[in-house]
Amino acid sequence: MKIEKFYQYFGENGTFNSPVYLPGVPSYAYAMLIADEGKILTNGQRKEKNVVVLQSKMDEWSEVDE
Repeated sequence: MKIEKFYQYFGENGTFNSPVYLPGVPSYAYAMLIADEGKILTNGQRKEKNVVVLQSKMDEWSEVDE
């Protein structure tokens, strides 16, 4: 499984995503989980090839054979 972490920032002009953490700026920490070839991601209820979740919820997902 490939994991790409990023942060979503909120400002007066809207929101933007960045892989760079900016201390003191309001943000949410997300991760895109991408299944390896021949695998699929599951949280016990859903099955996905890739999914974006809060970094704090990454433990709820695992990679299994298709």
